[in-house]
Amino acid sequence: MKTRISRSVLLKAGVLLGLVVTAVVLQLSVGLPSQGELRSTLDGLGTWAVPAFMATYAAISLLPAGPTAVMTILGGVLLGFGTGLAAVLGAAVLGALAAFFVSRLLGRDAVRGLTGHRFASLDSRVRDNGFATVLLARLIPLVPFSTANYAFGLTSVRARSYAVATVLGIVPGSAVYVAVGAFGAEPGSLPFVLAVVALVLLTVLGVWRQRRIGGRGGSASAPTPA
Repeated sequence: MKTRISRSVLLKAGVLLGLVVTAVVLQLSVGLPSQGELRSTLDGLGTWAVPAFMATYAAISLLPAGPTAVMTILGGVLLGFGTGLAAVLGAAVLGALAAFFVSRLLGRDAVRGLTGHRFASLDSRVRDNGFATVLLARLIPLVPFSTANYAFGLTSVRARSYAVATVLGIVPGSAVYVAVGAFGAEPGSLPFVLAVVALVLLTVLGVWRQRRIGGRGGSASAPTPA
């Protein structure tokens, strides 16, 4: 039996789809600022440089395919390790929460109505293991950050679990990418070598997890937003 979806739910889904399409079109047509443009802009802002970087990062993280990894590395290049890491973490959390609540408000009911039992089964597993599911997704660099934000908003994972797991889960990867940017001018330095090794280990962990899930027929409790 088909589930009837109200007009208000369809309208919300249409608004969400429109926002996503608009964001993609803007990204393709306008493009993103280059490293040189960002550096020039931030240098001219003085004490407002860090808030400006955070606002730019948060906005880019709202794009469905936003290059957050590149922005994280740029945070290290432009702001140094300590300040860059703090700015990246703050902006990433803000962007993740914004995308999550937009997706939940506008898209969740429509997805649940259109997919019925197929989504309900997956959704129940995510709800029961919400914190661990989000934490694993954040720890593994193979899971697209921006896409995962919207994907988790479509599920019934508790907002508090999502927020706390996001805060904790993005610290290792963010620290690695910021370190790559901050110490990239000295590729032989110990901090840079450690950052590269950590990045390789996180990637290997991600590949191992993906293969493990595939070997179990996709029965793992943690979905892979992509």
